Amino acid sequence: MARQIKSIGVLLFLVINVSVFSQKITPFNSWTSRDLAKANTARRLKDVSFQEKKVIFYINLARMNGALFVDTYLKDYREDVRIPKNKYYRSLVKTLREQETLPSLQPQEDLFKEAIKHAKEMGKTGKKGHRSANHKGFDERMKKLNKKYKKTKESNQYGFPDALSIVVDLLIDEDTESLIHRKTLLHKDLKYVGIGIRSHKKYRINTSLLFGGELIEMTD
Repeated sequence: MARQIKSIGVLLFLVINVSVFSQKITPFNSWTSRDLAKANTARRLKDVSFQEKKVIFYINLARMNGALFVDTYLKDYREDVRIPKNKYYRSLVKTLREQETLPSLQPQEDLFKEAIKHAKEMGKTGKKGHRSANHKGFDERMKKLNKKYKKTKESNQYGFPDALSIVVDLLIDEDTESLIHRKTLLHKDLKYVGIGIRSHKKYRINTSLLFGGELIEMTD
């Protein structure tokens, strides 16, 4: 009974938090309806959750117009959540303000399948990182996909159920001196994306994002 009550409590925590953050999506007038639609590349996908679609949406906004993202969604989030203006936050602001316009990421079914699979495996095992449940490293996991894409990258996030928190956390990339997650989300050579948000044994929830570069031209 205690285990059931605990599970219900966790579920309510996630539902309440997702609901609260879902209601905080601010429609800034400074973004044109055309750009918002252009960023929302996953909007028509079935079997993809609202939060998964919004993660792709926010990443695309940051890629398309970093300076405007700083002045709207990032500013709104910082004021609401009160994240500190430490060196990671300041460097993110600088990066986004100076960044060139990048293309919006387009969803790809095979990237979704692998991202969902990885998020499920990490959730069940309670682990973090890029190694699969059967101990395959990232390069080995990507063998098939690397025949299709010139480049593949992966970012994983743990603990946040709402899209904007997931994206901001990866962009700030606090305590990661290499800023590998930020660099991945804003990589100019990445064009495609897949995502899986699933429950996690230790962190309650985890997100796996898988990115692909240009498609490799197949010759007969």
